[in-house]
Amino acid sequence: MKNAHILLAQTAPALGNVERNLEQHLAILKRAAKERADLVVFPELSLTGYFLNDLTDDVAMAPTHPAVLKIVKASKGRAAVFGFVERAPDHRVYNSTAYAEDGKILHIHRKVHLPTYGIFDDARYLAAGSTFRAFDAKFGRVGVLICEDAWHLASSYLLFLQNVDLIVCVSASPGRGLTERGDVSASRSWEAILEAQAALFQTFVIYCNRTGVEDGVTFFGGSRVIDPFGNVLARAAELEEGVASATLEDEALRRARVFAPMRRDERPELVLRELRRIVEEA
Repeated sequence: MKNAHILLAQTAPALGNVERNLEQHLAILKRAAKERADLVVFPELSLTGYFLNDLTDDVAMAPTHPAVLKIVKASKGRAAVFGFVERAPDHRVYNSTAYAEDGKILHIHRKVHLPTYGIFDDARYLAAGSTFRAFDAKFGRVGVLICEDAWHLASSYLLFLQNVDLIVCVSASPGRGLTERGDVSASRSWEAILEAQAALFQTFVIYCNRTGVEDGVTFFGGSRVIDPFGNVLARAAELEEGVASATLEDEALRRARVFAPMRRDERPELVLRELRRIVEEA
């Protein structure tokens, strides 16, 4: 992995207003160029907002849509991660996140785990993705997760088996409830699972959550960058828009993987055998 300067863009997308959200993306990418950021990460569905419901089909776009291509073009000299509602050639629509680098889309991840419980109704409006694939970027090996994906440990484990150096998790997570110490409970839960995955899978983890309010629901923000030991390198404020930055250093990966050679000792063939047994017995 090459060292990389990261910029977290914790935004509050305007629901259904692609033009306004696009302008914000381009302004932040312009700022990133001045600050010589190597990678800019926006939240889940950063181009459209989250609780779209009946607006979902109206804002769906192919990866060749002008709004998408403008962000891709602005990624020249760096990389950008951003979210949009993707219209596939067969007219299904997905909650998708694109990884663009130097003016090209390297990868699009379609959200696999669609929450349909409580206040969430994703599966009613969206098709589910079906893969977790790592890819090579100029900074190293990268994998992308979208919000609920990260709550299923197998998602990150599959990326771990593909030798990722960096997991980018984008999110639109509401702040539901408070802990006894006054923290947003959702933030504490995210903190626990992300730090554990970074340490267990010996990878950097970037978490970018949105903020703002939609239909009475408040998104808590709390975006952060975590090193392969589970330490937080940078954190954005909760409940407000803003940016945070950190530098990812290859030396941290080396130290973590020498300290505990989890990748060397992993046995995916055993996991595959046991999964087959469990499925057959079920």
